[in-house]
Amino acid sequence: MGDTLVPKENAPDTTIIPKDSLFGTHVNPLIVGTEVLGLNAFVWAWDYWVLDKSYAHTGPSYWKRNFREGWEWDHNHWAINFYGHPYQGSMYYATARAGGYGFYGSMAFAALGSSTWEMFCETEYPAPNDLISTTVAGSMFGEVLYRLSRASYNGSKVPWYRHLLAFALEPAGYAQRRVFGNRDFYTGWTPIELTVATGIGSRFGSDYRFGGEDADELDAEWNDRHGMMAVSLEYGRPYMRVRRPFDYFTLNFFGEGGLEGDVLQMDIMGKLVNRGIHGRGHWLDFSVNLDYDTFYGDLATVSTLSLGGAMDIALWLTPNLRFRVMNQVYWIMLGSADMGYDDIIQEFHPDYKPDMDSYQYNSGVKYSLMIETLYKRWRIYNKTTIDAMKTIEGTTAEYGVSGWDFLLLNNTAVEYRLFSWLDLGHRLDTYVKMAAYSSEYAEPMSRRIHAFSWYLNFHLLGS
Repeated sequence: MGDTLVPKENAPDTTIIPKDSLFGTHVNPLIVGTEVLGLNAFVWAWDYWVLDKSYAHTGPSYWKRNFREGWEWDHNHWAINFYGHPYQGSMYYATARAGGYGFYGSMAFAALGSSTWEMFCETEYPAPNDLISTTVAGSMFGEVLYRLSRASYNGSKVPWYRHLLAFALEPAGYAQRRVFGNRDFYTGWTPIELTVATGIGSRFGSDYRFGGEDADELDAEWNDRHGMMAVSLEYGRPYMRVRRPFDYFTLNFFGEGGLEGDVLQMDIMGKLVNRGIHGRGHWLDFSVNLDYDTFYGDLATVSTLSLGGAMDIALWLTPNLRFRVMNQVYWIMLGSADMGYDDIIQEFHPDYKPDMDSYQYNSGVKYSLMIETLYKRWRIYNKTTIDAMKTIEGTTAEYGVSGWDFLLLNNTAVEYRLFSWLDLGHRLDTYVKMAAYSSEYAEPMSRRIHAFSWYLNFHLLGS
């Protein structure tokens, strides 16, 4: 017999059970836990014996100190903490996920891997920020990579290069399945839309302010030309019933590089649960989401790991005209914001000594509003995101700055469909970073920059 479709009540499900599946069973948790700890041992040994990293020279005296003195917030390089740690967490997560465990069960193994790494594998104090980002953001990374890896070989007979892609996306999970068998499920047919855009443009309207004064010498620094690239992936349909966390998720990446500075944005949003109605192309959907958003570059460095809710409504007003609006409100459980104003402060206070890895941790709220209009071959899109974050007590870096950070991002785009696989587009991006800190150096400050780009948008998967 061939692969069989698992029935669900009231709505179709694309879950497919392969013939060789052990679906519904789990790899023994002691085995999975040992694998997670073994991954830590391997990474530690590599850092110690091959890379000779100072932080890997740990031992019983450090372990005793960690238990005695407890946890401290760290300020390692921002990219390590907010890209590296989540990826490491995704490896722990994948080991359990491919062993038959669900989203939350696999997250528990990610927490095991992170906590034991923090306590036993470094000379640094165990850091709560690393535990949170490795566990929660790592599980988000892990589920996204798990879904894409499984989608790349979503049948019993696929060519070798799709297996290679599956391994590249999620090596720990793929290896787990090869050793212990298929204890999870093939994703079956899942709608996936993937677009890649590339283009050029120019920045303008650069405005830096410090304590109500213009930092005139710096205003022109970001008024330059740039290249841009964007990747957008949508897994599932926004109106589909979410039966398992991340049955629907979006992944968006945007990079902009110029002679005077670079900007890198990445956002992952996944639905945990939802309720709604849909029919004939209309829908109204309410959902609880996890969101991981990063903004990394010379203008500012900000991250938010958030839990919140969304309302998504779409209406076909005429056969050729669709209107969609999506509101999202989040609690930022862990945010970060760098000072971002070293050059401004040095202009007014030459004695200031900058620290490039200094940033504080925050909590706060995030609001996002997306409006989209489709008319025949035209697409008009606008998304505004606002972060308002306050420093978490005790998380400031050496310069002792605490207070409020605000980030506003606005993207307006107009696209025209030239062919079924290609759009011509124009986008206008606005970045605003504001801060109100309590410090002798840090008077109220703000940075603003606009950028416009012309681009080609290639539809690689989906409509």
